[in-house]
This record gives sequence, structure tokens and C-alpha cells, in this order.
Amino acid sequence: MKKLFAIISIFSFFILIIYLGIGFYIAYSVLRINPNCGWHEGSLPNTWNTKKDHFEYTILAKNELRKNFPSIKYHLNDWQDVYFPSRDANIKINGWLFNYFPNRPIIIIVHGIFPNGKCKPESNLIASLLIQQEINALTIDLRNYGQSDKISKYENLGLRSYNDVLGAFDFLKQIGFTADQIGLHGISLGGSTVIFAAANEPTIKAIWSDTSLAEFNLILKDEIARYGMPNIFSPVVSFSGQILTGIDPSNLSPVHKLIPSKSYYFTHGKKDKRIPVHHFEYIQNYAINNNIRASFWLIPDAYHVDAMFKYPEEYGQKMKIFFEENLK
Repeated sequence: MKKLFAIISIFSFFILIIYLGIGFYIAYSVLRINPNCGWHEGSLPNTWNTKKDHFEYTILAKNELRKNFPSIKYHLNDWQDVYFPSRDANIKINGWLFNYFPNRPIIIIVHGIFPNGKCKPESNLIASLLIQQEINALTIDLRNYGQSDKISKYENLGLRSYNDVLGAFDFLKQIGFTADQIGLHGISLGGSTVIFAAANEPTIKAIWSDTSLAEFNLILKDEIARYGMPNIFSPVVSFSGQILTGIDPSNLSPVHKLIPSKSYYFTHGKKDKRIPVHHFEYIQNYAINNNIRASFWLIPDAYHVDAMFKYPEEYGQKMKIFFEENLK
């Protein structure tokens, strides 16, 4: 009996080690930051090109979309390289300021998870589409990305870096913009970050969120499934994430930070595999049931952050209407 008990104990111990190891690996893989911009490292507003990494997309439609996109048509040749403090002490943030039109709104554009930054085509394209509509833009590198300060090797999921967005907001007010002229645009994880930023700054009224996740348990299940594992790993992945980052990832539920007094615009690709469309549906249902002032654009033939590349002119027109309705 003692021998059997010992065998069971040893077996259980090894199962526990495997369980903890897999959970830690998933958390580490999701949260570990490489601060460079991948294939787009060194890209500028007048040199970026979607062809640089089109071959990395395994979905043929995404590959072809980026391979054939006329990037040069959307290049911008005039910008300022600017630095300003985050609202978190002693963190310096870098941005590219496109201040073309006096007495017109300006939008802070926030990138997604690594490898990423203002160097990526997504941020540069959004800036260009805004400029076409005579709306100014500021693209930024969040902390730990690009030319901004590096203070951690792990992604904080917007739960701290929203203060970098608010630092950009403060900077724009210092150079002459008023609070009611400043809007936010977030891409993928940046879509969550801008929601958190607006929730912590009462004077921010207009928020565009492209392909945001909705709620922690939903995205946790999706991320674990992406690694081919069952949801039983949720507790250890969440705990490992907290150990690595020092934040509680269960707070990653931007849907619960939506505020009725603000205006939101949500867009999502119905074929999205990275952040599945049920996040968009969750946000939409929550907004309807909680009197959140929000507009929704679901693109049937789009994958993750494809809409801006598939329908750039329509995307720009929709931004113009939304931001002009909600900003001065």
C-alpha cells in the first residue's frame, strides 16, 4: 500500500509540474516583449511598406492583401519626432506628430502587442487616412516599444501603459490643443488601451477601437486554445501572468470600462482568428444593455485588422464622420 501511495504521489507531482510548466510557458509566450518592430524596424511615415512581412501571414487572403497594398500612396513626408512624459513618473514616450491643420481635431494612435510600434503599417496608415480627412494625428510607441523607455520585458496589456496615452494627451494640450479636440484610436490590444485611458480621463470623449478584446476570461480561453490546450490551464496561466508582469491580468476587461457619457466606435473583422468575433459581439451586447453610446462596423470578409487595408477610403470617411461629430 505504501509503495502504491508513493507511486501515485510521484506521478501526481510530475503531472503538477507539467501542468504548471505548460501554463507558465503560455503566459511567458503571450507576455514576453521584443521591443523591436520585426520586419518593419526602421520604417518611417514615408518609407513603410506592407510587403515587408506579407509572407509571414499564413492566411492567403491576408498575405495577398498586404502584398498588393499600395503603401506608397499613403506615405507622409512631414512629421515631428517628439518626446513627452507618461503620466507614470520617469517614463519617456516617443511619438510622431502630424500637425498639419490649425484649429482641427487631433487623434492619438495606439499600436497593439509586439512586435509592434508606430513603425508598423497599421499606425502609419491610420495617420495617413486621418490626414486625408484634414484631421491631425499623433502616433506613439508605448513603453517597452520602439523609441520609448524600456522598463520591463513583459507586456502589461494596457493596464499600465494607458498612462502613456494620457501622457500624449497632456502633451497635446501643452502645445495648444484643447481637450475637446483630442480623440483616441487603438489597434488590436491598443483598442483596449485607449478604452482604459479614456476611463481614467473624464475629458476624453471620442474613442475608436479597432479589433479590441472584450473581457478577460474570454480572451484567456482564446489564447490558451491558440496554443492547442484546454481551458483547465486558465488558473495557472493567469497566475503566471501576474508573477511575470506584477499586474493582475483579470483586470483586462475593457468592456467594463465603457462609460455612457463618452462616444465609441468599434470595428472588427468577422473572420478574425487572433481576436475572434465573439469579442465584438460581447461588446455590442454590453453596449446596448448598458446605454453605451457606440457605433459598430463588422466587416464580413476581413481578418485581424484587415479593414483599413481592404477599405481604406471607407475607413477614413467613417473616422471623419465619427471624430467630427464628437470633437471640435
